[in-house]
Amino acid sequence: MNNLQQRILTGILFVCTLVGSIAIGKWTFFALFILISYLATNEFYHLAYRAKARPNRKIGIATSIYIFISFFLIASGLVPSKVTLGIIPLIVGLFVYELYRDSKVPFLNLAFTILGLVYVTTPLALFNFFVFPPSVTGTPVYSPHLLMGIFIFVWINDSGAYLVGSRFGRHKLFERISPKKTWEGSIGGGVLTMSAAVVMSRIFPQYGLIDMVVVALITVIAGTLGDLVESMFKRSIEVKDSGSFFPGHGGLLDRFDSIILAAPMVYFYFRLIS
Repeated sequence: MNNLQQRILTGILFVCTLVGSIAIGKWTFFALFILISYLATNEFYHLAYRAKARPNRKIGIATSIYIFISFFLIASGLVPSKVTLGIIPLIVGLFVYELYRDSKVPFLNLAFTILGLVYVTTPLALFNFFVFPPSVTGTPVYSPHLLMGIFIFVWINDSGAYLVGSRFGRHKLFERISPKKTWEGSIGGGVLTMSAAVVMSRIFPQYGLIDMVVVALITVIAGTLGDLVESMFKRSIEVKDSGSFFPGHGGLLDRFDSIILAAPMVYFYFRLIS
């Protein structure tokens, strides 16, 4: 199997697993994304080792799992929001534990450990609030439409930017970080995503046209910036991929880099207008 065939097969399996797990129900969603949260946070900490840091993986990953579970329970209405207070002793534990590590770079270790929680874990945990939107009855009901729409927007934007950019791209978008990205590709991907937003507003009528267009716009802008941010991180430690989880595609962070910055902004938008 050549590299192209491997990439296509891996991509198809990834999309089918992701869409299937989200569509089936809340427990398949939970199982998949708590696993992704764990693996992606761990992948980030492995990258941090390349940056000469020694993040506290054990407490960091334990905190990551706690954040995802608590957000799921809160969003689904099973526990009150004060359950997030449990994060406080875990964060304090990071600082206390660092006292006993006898490291020459405690600032760096703590910074990377907490950055993994902010940059990777929290955006993924916010998915819980997308699949449990506010209900008029007050009882949250699992609804995968918004999260599914965001992923579709990300895929359309990425594919559109690649196709338009490879054909018409002339002006570099951010050459220092990503030499292949062009303004033409980004605009092309954005136009296709906006068009998809119109269609999505018809498929998911509970979200109006304005909401879908705003979500698409956020996804295009924040998603592109998220891709660039991850490229910046990888360039700083001179690696091509964040990992090797997906044969031919790189690591989990390579697949979720766009949505990592888009998810918090989509959450911010819906909280702002609620």
